[in-house]
Amino acid sequence: MNFLDYKDELEKNGYVVTEENVTTRMGDVLAATDPYGQMWCVDSKVDEILTTKKVRARTDKGHFVKDDPSTPENEAWTTKVTKKVTKSKGKK
Repeated sequence: MNFLDYKDELEKNGYVVTEENVTTRMGDVLAATDPYGQMWCVDSKVDEILTTKKVRARTDKGHFVKDDPSTPENEAWTTKVTKKVTKSKGKK
C-alpha cells in the first residue's frame, strides 16, 4: 500500500505520512505494511481514512454523474469503503 495516496487527508488530521508508514508527530507508528505486503493499523481514524477510496459517482442506470460547475462541491466523485473482508477458517 502506498500511504502517499492518502497524504493530504492524513496530514489534515495531524498525522505524518511517509511512503512506508503513518506516524504521529511524536513518532509513534500507527500504520505500516508488514514484510508480506499486508497493511496493519492500530488507530481507528487512520484505518477509516485508509479504507476509503475516491470513485466516480454513478446514476441508477450506471452512467457517470457530471460535475455541476455552479456548485463548490464536485458531484462527479464520491467515496467508497474498500475494507478487505477476511474469510473465516470455518467450523471444525
